This record gives sequence, structure tokens and C-alpha cells, in this order.
Amino acid sequence: MHRLFFALGFMFFGVFYGFAHADTGKFARITNVRFGENGAATRVVIDANTPIDYDYFILSNGARRIVLDMPRLRWSIDGLTSESGGGDGFGHVVQYRYGHNSPTTSRLVLDLESPADVVNAFRLKPKGDRKSHRIVLDLKSVSVKKFEAKANAEDKKRQKAVVNHKRRKPLIFIDAGHGGKDPGAIGVSKTQEKDIALAAALELRRALLATKRYDVAMTRDTDVFIELEDRVKIARSYDVDLFISLHADAGKKSVTRGASVYTLSASGEQRSDRLKNSNNWVLDIEKDDDRSEEVTAILVDLVKRETKSRSAEFAELLIPSITKQKWPTLRNTHRKAGFFVLLAPDVPAVLFEMGFMTNPSDEAILTSPRKRKKLIRGIVDAVNVFFADQEFYVAQR
Repeated sequence: MHRLFFALGFMFFGVFYGFAHADTGKFARITNVRFGENGAATRVVIDANTPIDYDYFILSNGARRIVLDMPRLRWSIDGLTSESGGGDGFGHVVQYRYGHNSPTTSRLVLDLESPADVVNAFRLKPKGDRKSHRIVLDLKSVSVKKFEAKANAEDKKRQKAVVNHKRRKPLIFIDAGHGGKDPGAIGVSKTQEKDIALAAALELRRALLATKRYDVAMTRDTDVFIELEDRVKIARSYDVDLFISLHADAGKKSVTRGASVYTLSASGEQRSDRLKNSNNWVLDIEKDDDRSEEVTAILVDLVKRETKSRSAEFAELLIPSITKQKWPTLRNTHRKAGFFVLLAPDVPAVLFEMGFMTNPSDEAILTSPRKRKKLIRGIVDAVNVFFADQEFYVAQR
């Protein structure tokens, strides 16, 4: 699925573990940490009111520990708080401590009496009288040498993950409309829309790359025909941060002129829902079988709303930016429609009609590389404002 802007990833953790559990109306909570025997192993059972993702590693830095990291949640263990910490252990575990490790993560620390490793880890759903969701860990003794070796290996892996967690440039996807057997609108001087769209797309790519602030991908950089479905499929495969589809309009009246920008309409949203399965527009958050259907539906709706909001935000920046360049615009410049290239639920997208091929004045400026530079400058300025103060990262584990 398209990345949800790295900064927004934090927001979704907060949503899911904050208010998105509509079935409980509560934050995700750890309600108990229990210990018992499972043969020669010490079994650790963590009770929660919802399914919780987790990751664990062993730590050896003067003391021996097993650490569990989870998305931010609340601790509701009787008699204990995250501020006071503490808690009696059992078997291999001397005591446990917990709290919040960062604005987006919570942490449970198991202090070990002797070297041990996790030999089994799984989750259980509520069953019978047991109403809680559970994380279960089985710990068994290992040699000091094996414990230290694994701790060192995991530490290097975490350090490498931090190093690889580098900033990246926003990825902008430019879609030159029509192409190949599809000429698009025909101008008063027989100019074809596909040629204008491609010329403008290539100029926009050069201008964006010249800023050294963006990476750029395109559906086409030659005169080829690409199906609408494939244009969206390619963009989603690139995990783009902004999709700009360039077109030139045609009108019944030759006096009609000016640029306009389209974002997704309400009917387009309904069309997107209908076409979701046939186009495999499945989001990563829909692939978690442990999450309730109601919660998943809420998260999917949030993704769609965020995509729609981001699309509208760019459209509203684009209009004054090109107007500042003295480029003509239609009245009601920001319009809404159900164009196919706008339908992806997780790709902020606009379709930009640069002018009317059927208007002599518009055709003249659209076919002039010198005059088109003003339009390109306006688009680049809007992109710069759109991505200002945002940081994008490559997240690797």
C-alpha cells in the first residue's frame, strides 16, 4: 500500500490505540501480566482489552532483560502504574517494569534472574471465560555465551535499523494524459492534447528535479498509450506522495478558456469503493486478521479522508500559485469529479486541466515552451509549499 506519510504513521498508531477501538470505546490497555510454568519454561501472559502488535528483543548491558515494545497504550494493572513501575516476577523473571518509551511506543521490561531466551511467542484471542486478548511468551534457560551472542547480534541489528532510517525525498508522480492511439482533445490548430500533456510533464519533471528536493516518476515519457487502470496501478506501486495528472480541456464554445484542477467527488468515492476489488485497492491495514472488522473499517475511512484532504490541500495551493504567474483560470477553478486517476484510496491526487485546446489564446500559450514555463513555475511553487516542513523517511527494520 501507498505509505501514509511517515509523520502520519504516528497519527495512525495514536488512532488505533487511542479511539479507534469503537467496540470498547477505550484506549488499548494492558490489564495484567501473569506468570506460570509450561514444563521447563517460564510462561509470561500479557492480558489486554484488544489485539496488540508487539516486538521483543533480549538486552545485556550490565543486566539481563527481555524487552517488549508495543504501540502506545495504557497500563491498567491493579496496584501498579507506569510511573511507579515494578511488579513481582516468577521463574526466570525477577521483576517486570513498564512505561512509555516514546510518544508512539510503550515498553514492558522483564528483568531476568539468569540468562533466558524466548522459545515460543504467540497471541490468543478471547475464548470461553477468558475475555482478554493475550500475548504469550515462553522463556527457557540458555548459556551465558548464547545469551550474550544473541543480545549483541540484536543490538547491531537495531543500530543498523536506526542508521537506515534515513530521510528521503518526497516522490511526485506525473501522469501525462492520453498518448499513443488516444490523442485527447484537438486544438483549433489541430494540436493534440497528448503532445501538450507530454511536453508539460517533461518540463515539470526537469523543474522538480532541478530543485533537488524531490524524486519524480512518470506514467509515460514518450508517445505511448497506457490504460487508466495501469496509470493508477503504477503510481501505487511506486508508493507516491503526490499524483499530478496533466491534461488540456475542450469546450463547446471557443471563448471558454482557463485552467482548472479536479479532486475526487462524492460519486467518485462511491465508484472507487465499487472498483476496489477489481483493481486490488487493498490497504495494508485491511490485511490484519486479528483486528476487528469495525476497527479496520474506521482505519480505512481515516486513510480515505486523509487522502481526500491532502488532495484538496494541494489543489487549493495550486490555484493561487498559477494565478500569481498570470496564467488564466476558469471561474470555480477547483472542481470535483470521478476521473479514474483520482480513485485510488491512498494516493493524494489532482487532475490539472491546463487550459482549453479549443480556445485560440489558450492553445497559443499551451504550445509555447516559453509561456508554458510560467505554468510550470506555478506548479513547482505549489509543490514546494505543499511539502514544506514535512519530513519523509525510509523505514527499514
